[in-house]
Amino acid sequence: MKKFQVLSTVILAGAVMAMAQYKEIAVANGGSISGIVKVKGKAPADEMKEVKKNPEQCGAKMAAQKYVVSASGGVEYAVVMIEKIAEGKKATAGDIFYSNENCKFTPHVLVAPVGATLKVRNEDDMLHNSHFYLVETSGKKNLINMALPKKGQVIENNKILRKEGLISVECDAHDFMQGYIWAVQNPYAVVTGSNGDFKLSDVPAGSYTLKIWHEGLGEKTVSVKVEAGKDAKVTVEL
Repeated sequence: MKKFQVLSTVILAGAVMAMAQYKEIAVANGGSISGIVKVKGKAPADEMKEVKKNPEQCGAKMAAQKYVVSASGGVEYAVVMIEKIAEGKKATAGDIFYSNENCKFTPHVLVAPVGATLKVRNEDDMLHNSHFYLVETSGKKNLINMALPKKGQVIENNKILRKEGLISVECDAHDFMQGYIWAVQNPYAVVTGSNGDFKLSDVPAGSYTLKIWHEGLGEKTVSVKVEAGKDAKVTVEL
């Protein structure tokens, strides 16, 4: 009886994993999802962080880029992604570049495919120590830290983006630096632009759950229906 229970558990786990796998297909006559992520009510003022190290190069204070909101209320640096999509266009996992530049992580928020190699660069004439943490419900799990003492230095790692989820990027040498990377299993994930705008293209016709994440304004999910050859318009308020 116990052997049967163990075997059943293994089979069930395998089935769940198979269901979770994203299948790449040729998307014929797909649709798209486009829209704007806006802040509800008055936008919070962006935080200004005191610079305690290298102020002669970085300045006395540094904008956190936590709340970058346009005059019309559009939220930059929000991530919009389709959750649990079973199949769709090809997901390319190549080299992804992430920079320490002008005392900031550039870009502030990045979407990267699981399986890609992350190449971390130092564009500043100072020591940076990029530290990567996987953000979990129980807290932050240490992944790796990379010391980059020289300008122009590049370090690559093919394990940071091994698992799907949110990664917090911090600099051990400069506590005012903060960035984020979303490692995703499918290619239907983007970061909003300066006006809060976004677009997901070549989406197979069907009904989906759209997840929106922002570091300061939280998360939200909305349902969206995509029709063949048409663009589904979505406005999201956080």
